Amino acid sequence: MKINLKSKKIRVAVFAVLLVIAVASAGILASHGRAVKDKPALFETDEKYACGIDVSSHNGEIDWQTVSENVDFAIIRAGYRGYGNGKLVADSRVEENLENALKAGMKIGVYFYSQAITEGEAREEADFVLELIKGYNIELPVFIDFEYAHGENGELTGRLFESGITKTQASEIINAFCSRINEGGKYAGVYSSSSMLNFDIASSKLNDNAYIWVADYNKAVTFLGAYDIWQYNKHGSCPGVNSKYVDVNYWFVK
Repeated sequence: MKINLKSKKIRVAVFAVLLVIAVASAGILASHGRAVKDKPALFETDEKYACGIDVSSHNGEIDWQTVSENVDFAIIRAGYRGYGNGKLVADSRVEENLENALKAGMKIGVYFYSQAITEGEAREEADFVLELIKGYNIELPVFIDFEYAHGENGELTGRLFESGITKTQASEIINAFCSRINEGGKYAGVYSSSSMLNFDIASSKLNDNAYIWVADYNKAVTFLGAYDIWQYNKHGSCPGVNSKYVDVNYWFVK
């Protein structure tokens, strides 16, 4: 019998089991977060992890000088694909954020909210981002933000969710984006939730050199694979960011 893990009740039940496993393994996960140990760490620090934020136009105007005095890095949204019409759109503050973050001496990366359902669309998204960031000193990876959209009542919706692509197809789409970014001379990676990485993406088939950025707001990461970055709170705060909340992350370097 084929189980549909897109069913909310089943996903919640399986997630609960994974959470128990993850909490029991919290010490191991905390000390062995990096997905591929010989990938460039990208940070010069004696600490086990670097602290950072990720932002978009939703965070409003940012005092990047103050931010630079409080965190080690920032990942800035470059743009998105509409989950309904599929249109590619640049974040309304991408230029402002890139310029001011770099002026403040920040180490930065970027992400693109994808709704790609084919490898061709993923490459199109990658080309769109590479054009947006041309001329900027982006030292950290360019990430494809691969997740389902949510409707007004929290239900899963949008072209990616409704496409019915397989786990293998999902990994091939992500790899197509990352490979094109690598061809453009940048590091690449994927952002997604533990749930999607466990159930909706063939994570073991992702490119070996792709940085893995996991969103998981539990006490321990429930993704069963290895990862580089943990977005551990979407209701965080950071001096210099005046929005009510900002996403906060640990980037494991050892």
